[in-house]
This record gives sequence, structure tokens and C-alpha cells, in this order.
Amino acid sequence: MKMRMGGVVCVVMLAAGMAAGQSDQDTAWVGTWHAELDGQPSAVLTLAKDNGALEGTLVLNGISRDGGQPHIAVREAHALMHPRLEGQTLSFQVKRRDASSPRMNFTVDLTAHGSARLRCLNCGEDAPVVEMSKEN
Repeated sequence: MKMRMGGVVCVVMLAAGMAAGQSDQDTAWVGTWHAELDGQPSAVLTLAKDNGALEGTLVLNGISRDGGQPHIAVREAHALMHPRLEGQTLSFQVKRRDASSPRMNFTVDLTAHGSARLRCLNCGEDAPVVEMSKEN
């Protein structure tokens, strides 16, 4: 009987530790992340845990280089779909404006405290990989 009770206590403590570890991992992501491309704001990723799970939005700015200076040509706001954390990588999808087109698949890799790299996996060969920094 004592052996079983000890095993149950170990399992409960292990589960609690895993939950705390996941919570700490989520905390590193919560906040507002900014990226620039050609000196222009190119993406804003906002993450929160308001409902217990990591959720958020991604605002993408299309940067045009036509006519000289780079400038924002289009701005699109998206709700994150199916966000999930695996180690130091957050992956999610967003819908395109044209709902008949496939969803865009993104990953964000933590590179250092307060720094990350945003990448679209299916946006074409010329899709930029942008460095992001977390707002304090």
C-alpha cells in the first residue's frame, strides 16, 4: 500500500512540474513581437493566454519597393489558427485573404531572450525570414 501511494505522489508531482514548465515556456512568448523589413514595420505578433491556451494575432505589412523608398503597401490582420509550442518553436496557421487559397503556415523560433525569427513555410521561395524582438 505504501509503495502504491508513493508512486501516485510521484506521478502527481511529475505532472505538476510539467504543467509549471509549460506555463513558464508560454510566459516567454506572451507579449507583442515586432519585425522590420527594409526599415519598415513588416509584422506584429501579439500573443496572450487569456483563455488558458496561447492565442494571438499576426499583422502582416506588405512592403513595396516601387517608386524609390520602401513603404507599406498593404496591411493584413490575422487570427492565429492552431498555435502550438514545441520546444523553442511556435507554429501556427493563418487564413489568406482569398479563403479558397491554402492557409499560410508559420513558425517562430526563439533565438535568444526577447528575440525570435518568423518564417512562412509555404509563402514561396522569396518569402523573407524576419527577425523579431519582443516589446518590453
